[in-house]
Amino acid sequence: MNLQDLIYFHHLSESLSFTATADHFYISQPSISMALKRLETELDTILIDRRKTLKRMELTSSGQLLYKSAETILEIIEQTKKQIKDIKMEAVYFGFLPTIGGHFLPQILPKISRFTPSLKFVEEESSDVMLKLILQEKVPIAILGHPTPFIMQNKIKQLLLREEEMSLWVSANHPLANREIVSVTDIKDQVFISLSEGYTHQRIFEKWTQANHIKEPNIVYAKEIKTVQTIAASTHMIAFMSEILLDDRKDLVKVKLKDAPKFYVSLVINIESKHSLIQQQFNDALMAVIQEDFMIRP
Repeated sequence: MNLQDLIYFHHLSESLSFTATADHFYISQPSISMALKRLETELDTILIDRRKTLKRMELTSSGQLLYKSAETILEIIEQTKKQIKDIKMEAVYFGFLPTIGGHFLPQILPKISRFTPSLKFVEEESSDVMLKLILQEKVPIAILGHPTPFIMQNKIKQLLLREEEMSLWVSANHPLANREIVSVTDIKDQVFISLSEGYTHQRIFEKWTQANHIKEPNIVYAKEIKTVQTIAASTHMIAFMSEILLDDRKDLVKVKLKDAPKFYVSLVINIESKHSLIQQQFNDALMAVIQEDFMIRP
């Protein structure tokens, strides 16, 4: 099967227009027709229903099947091209969240400086997204946050870097600012500000409210941690955050929460991924640094 024919067919399946597909690839319309004919001959089937009685072309059942397969095949090919390019460039990838990374990277990077010329960072705001990229083998190694001590994934090796209690953060003129510690009873009627769905903090907050029987809590969600901090500092809303996310802000006061839930940070590696030699060397060096200087042991 000709790969270029498959590329043409993939685009044709989406546009359902020979003219649009030909224009996209800067070739003649008959060239697209011939590519389709070659595929249909090789597979001994009709891929696109081109009857004039139809208002527009339609994929046949065989065409729909080939389209889905083509999408997967072309994605694998692109990923393989990227990996080959990375091997030639001797690139190594390291994923992290800007907030958490900002805390650990200044301490870690000087210890693995020999990889600096090859290093490529992958930044994501959400630990959930980063973990998904790890599981999909799109990122080989990353630092991320999680709501439980152990990440229950067979593919994952995890080195725990930090565990800390979630805290409340309020403005200096908030009524709770002079309290060292508060209980659920003290704050159940307050208005909270926290990170939105898709973030580890949101799941921890939701589980905490359920465990403490806070029904329909008054909470406002934001997508960025800086927004959460700014709103808490300028209003009487209470921010629910781990301390590692704060960038030495002087306009927020920490208030301890009795029986507070915990937040965890780990270095995570997909042990089933096949890495280039230099990526494996980087992974091993990074794990050695974490195990020697940062790792929390059970």
